Amino acid sequence: MNQKNAENGVFINGKKQVIELLQQMDSSDKMRLLKNIKLRNPSLAKELAESCISFNSIFELSDEALKTVVTQVRPTILGLALNLVHAKNQRRILSLLSREMAVHAFEVMQKDLSANRAECMKAQQKILEIALTLHKNRIIQFY
Repeated sequence: MNQKNAENGVFINGKKQVIELLQQMDSSDKMRLLKNIKLRNPSLAKELAESCISFNSIFELSDEALKTVVTQVRPTILGLALNLVHAKNQRRILSLLSREMAVHAFEVMQKDLSANRAECMKAQQKILEIALTLHKNRIIQFY
């Protein structure tokens, strides 16, 4: 997919551009595009599917799969990660947890974390790593 534009000397990374595009698409369009790519090149489709998974992708999971992910995360980390998330998604995740875990995560979320945005992003990355591991082990399925 990489190619060199001889006229301008511009390097175009097509795979990276496709991943960025997939990350911006809604799940139904993403699934349709990946299905079409899979017909022509299954290994590329698998690589693109895994590469385009972001933290926001976890909200596209079923409740059962999402619960599998979030129950493996410490409540403090979950609270940090959820601090930057829309309230609808916060409620959804908290409703999947045990009461004790949900209360602890909610307490962390209620703190003023505006100065700790980097820590919140690290927490989201940790959750994403757990989700990707579960995906690679075929415990949950994204697309």
